[in-house]
Amino acid sequence: MRTRDAIVAGGGIIGCSIAWQLAERGLTVTIIEPGAPGGGATWASAGMLSPLAEAEALEAPGSSGRRAFGALASASFERWPAYAEAVKEASGLDVGYRTDGKLHVALDEDALHDLDPLVSAGAAFGVERLTGSAARALEPSLSEHIAGALFVARDHRVDNRRCGEAAWRAAEGAGVDIVRDRVVDISAGRSGTPAARSSGGVRVRSSDGSVLAAGSVVIAAGAWSGGIGGLPTSLPVRPVRGQMFSLAADAASDRVARIVETADCYLVPREERLLVGATVEEVGWRQGPTPAGLAMLAAAAARVVPATAEAAIVESWAGFRPGTPDDLPILGRDPDMPDVLYATGHFRNGILLAPITAAAIADLLTGRAAVADLAPFGVARFRSTDA
Repeated sequence: MRTRDAIVAGGGIIGCSIAWQLAERGLTVTIIEPGAPGGGATWASAGMLSPLAEAEALEAPGSSGRRAFGALASASFERWPAYAEAVKEASGLDVGYRTDGKLHVALDEDALHDLDPLVSAGAAFGVERLTGSAARALEPSLSEHIAGALFVARDHRVDNRRCGEAAWRAAEGAGVDIVRDRVVDISAGRSGTPAARSSGGVRVRSSDGSVLAAGSVVIAAGAWSGGIGGLPTSLPVRPVRGQMFSLAADAASDRVARIVETADCYLVPREERLLVGATVEEVGWRQGPTPAGLAMLAAAAARVVPATAEAAIVESWAGFRPGTPDDLPILGRDPDMPDVLYATGHFRNGILLAPITAAAIADLLTGRAAVADLAPFGVARFRSTDA
């Protein structure tokens, strides 16, 4: 049986970026992915890079989870310009990295008050309060009835579908093998006590019954990570459905120049399309999109940009975010089986966290000084809830 240095379970932007980093550092790597590499949640997302808003959405102010996530998200955000250039050079694909900021738009005074935490926490992100008329000067398509807005200058975006394909091409170009299958379970490379297991590598069984051996395995299968058997710790990763659709933006009055977000939806410009998203639904593995979900988003979009009500729908889709009980990712080695590493549970932030996740996991596997503190995101925090 041929043994690889590492097997990566999952071929989204997280898995492909990790595999690419490892191959660039001289390791032999195989990705096991049942769908199109760069598909899944990567393909279904909107490509927003919003560290401030995502950190503020977590837990109570001052909590350790928010602080740890904020530091990780900010560190990854800072790496995005270099990552975008590197993946373009390696793949030949421009990933559409844009730095034109985001407008958080309030439709009434209560919603405007709800934006206050972003102001108090956002000095480093170029947060600026705007009146309704000032917001419309930036985005003329906005409703005349908005109460005001916040402009966040350091809130960027990429084309997520190009990112997924570019990371896959970069990995393949660096010598990574891609096996089109699904990881069913893993087992220790040799039996015995946990101490003996810790240095014996791993075996990975796929859905077709084949078994591959590796020095280490990285669990990066997104919402499907929780279904992989044989892990020392049961992963509480679940699917959280998100529905979206895109509109044709074929008239100047329909165009939105930057991300526009309200409490109920967001709009993301993408060349000749405008993306509208996204629902957050705890419905298990039920496929979408649904008439009810799309109608809710369409109504929310029309309240903030009225012209969207008459724009043609180009495409609709749904994907599954990998959610965790605390909305934080699961990163780092398993304490009982160190040849198993986790890079999953990124929820809404797989695109944002791809550069720092790839570098941190590659550091662990190649013995380099850690580029980020992964301790707050370790799998051990869920041990008390194991069955």
